[in-house]
Amino acid sequence: MASFDDLRSWFDGLDGVVVAFSGGVDSSVLAAAARSALGDRALAITVRSELQSRADLANARSVAAEIGIEHLVLEVRALELEGICGNLPLRCYLCKRAMAERLLDEAGSRGIKFVVDGTNASDRADDRPGMRALFEAGIRMPLRELGITKGEVRDMARGIGLSNADRPSRSCLATRIEGPLSPERLSRVEAAEDLLPKRSWILDRGDQVEVGISNGEKISEDAIEKLKRLGYREIVMKG
Repeated sequence: MASFDDLRSWFDGLDGVVVAFSGGVDSSVLAAAARSALGDRALAITVRSELQSRADLANARSVAAEIGIEHLVLEVRALELEGICGNLPLRCYLCKRAMAERLLDEAGSRGIKFVVDGTNASDRADDRPGMRALFEAGIRMPLRELGITKGEVRDMARGIGLSNADRPSRSCLATRIEGPLSPERLSRVEAAEDLLPKRSWILDRGDQVEVGISNGEKISEDAIEKLKRLGYREIVMKG
């Protein structure tokens, strides 16, 4: 089983590196290892689009500051990209490809040859279309290369004292929407999730919203009324 020191050693000999940084536990452990190995030659970059929530961006900023790594936020207008608004199976691939291109362009402008991503050994390539875009772009995946699983990443995060060690994994807002994407639907999903417990999830079906509740969590009557005011005529509870 690989250790944090093994991950840190992966960066030995590199002149510099860009870490694709979401603020999730995988990219945070990767960024911490890069910062430990390379110091100021490690740069964390968050590529933000309309598909990411403001809460996730705020979390990324906070965790980057905690790690002590330089952090840059770049923008991609995902809804302007061909093939994104339809929210079809290739959406993730197309979005990830655009983000990879943005990362590589920024790295190249700084003379940095390596861009790395926090994909781990538990992530199955056949379940993640976005992984194909990373492979095609030549972005490296140290956690995956070292055989480090999601559980081991969380153990490493606890070991180095990261505040997000147990933070639930979060996908982009588009995964909570059934059917075409629009700025209005994305904003509504973000507002709806802000009303719910951290481990809950939603699926926006237009007038109907499905709400998933983890064991032991409850949704208040006030939150349900606010969901209705967001335009959901039917609320289906799962859990």
